Amino acid sequence: MKRLKASNKVFASFIVIGSLFIGFASHSIADVETGTFSGRVVDAEGNPVAKLPVMIGPAMVMGHGIQSAFFPRLYSASRRSLTGADGQFSITDITPGISYFGALPYDVETLLPDELTANTAKATAEKDIAAFHASGVMKMEVEDFEPDVEILSLRIQGITFYPRTDHEKIGFSVKPGTHIENVEVTVQPRMRIRGRIIFKDETPLVNARVHLRFRSQSVGGNRNRQSGGKPRTDAAGYFIHYLEEKDDPAFYTFSVEYQDLSAEAGPIRLDPGERLDGVKFTFDSEPVPPPQPPSHTIPQPPLHIAPQALPQTKTLDRPSAATPPSPRRSMPMSEEVWIVNPENLHAYKKIYCETRSDAVAQAREENAHLVTINDAAEQTWLAKVFEHKFYWIGLSRVPPVGTSSNATQWRWESGEPITYANWLPDYIFGESLDVGKRNYAIMTFTDGKWYAVGPDSLVWGITEMAILEKADVLDNPSAAEE
Repeated sequence: MKRLKASNKVFASFIVIGSLFIGFASHSIADVETGTFSGRVVDAEGNPVAKLPVMIGPAMVMGHGIQSAFFPRLYSASRRSLTGADGQFSITDITPGISYFGALPYDVETLLPDELTANTAKATAEKDIAAFHASGVMKMEVEDFEPDVEILSLRIQGITFYPRTDHEKIGFSVKPGTHIENVEVTVQPRMRIRGRIIFKDETPLVNARVHLRFRSQSVGGNRNRQSGGKPRTDAAGYFIHYLEEKDDPAFYTFSVEYQDLSAEAGPIRLDPGERLDGVKFTFDSEPVPPPQPPSHTIPQPPLHIAPQALPQTKTLDRPSAATPPSPRRSMPMSEEVWIVNPENLHAYKKIYCETRSDAVAQAREENAHLVTINDAAEQTWLAKVFEHKFYWIGLSRVPPVGTSSNATQWRWESGEPITYANWLPDYIFGESLDVGKRNYAIMTFTDGKWYAVGPDSLVWGITEMAILEKADVLDNPSAAEE
């Protein structure tokens, strides 16, 4: 990557801080000498930004860029500071590894109070899965922790670094024992909308997660976009959603959905960087109670797949009667549905499981196997259907077939060759277990990427679902009943 000497600016994807050169650094082991990172935060006009929570957070390589790997459950392990009246901050005890400098919401201490953070950190250190769940952090979403400002640049030792795109972070690694001072961080408010959701009697929808969707058309009419999110309303029915679509002035139409209700607002013109408050969404309904959590009951039997129905639908109907399965496991009945991928005509199903072995046993009962992911298209389809959560997949590390070698290699349970890989970096979830001792793979909530785990991994115990796959369903319709 070249430095722009004339303007003293660098559009950076990754920095190794210490000798200050551009490149990539490998993750270092724990208990090494740590570094510090201090300076001040200013706005685009150079004015100090006070009382802003900032952090050095975990990052990961996504394609050719750096993206945040921050999740609420990792908050207790991040290094943080609060800017003073003059914008000054100091972050200490930074360990090597791919990181980024980021802002947090102004009310992050309300979202994640000290007691919750301490309980989460204790549960993580002790690998106490039950306590980790009880902390409530698993129910939190990344979207709940969106900062109100974005990082425009980092100025370090006279060089200004910029993210290469609006969606990327400026990634870096602080070399052991390095103390970086007088960093100037420039931020600006993020483009956003703030809306309120009410029922027709003016009662607000409070403390509820909704589906927000929007479509935009540029003022010139030459660009159309669609996106959305899952914001949560507050005690007065308000929510905030941040927009990344800031290239051109555009007309936006927003819609919100909650249970079976929906409401729309717009079209509304927004210019790049504009912040829109006061958008009201009204459901044409009396107030409805929040949905009850699914009751964990004995599931219905495997689905019968009717061949004549397959061309018309991807979700297959349940039979009216059959022999109940073994009661050794429980799951919400609504989740046990076979879904056919129209590209390969394989059927897939989400299951709940106590352990990976339990998932394998359930798969065998249904003449299926844990999912094999052969290419990016199949990965994308799985993410759209089953969303980004922790799932066991059928990838494990085993000795090579027909050899006495102690070496191991990854292999799909189905026996299919490995033609595609979608791994996260080995250390993203704060693993202390050597990667060579992690012999199984899960699909994660990080864009469906895979992660290697072992029985002593924290995420081993909190992975309670798996995806099953069954082939040749159309050729053998009765296969779903076996």
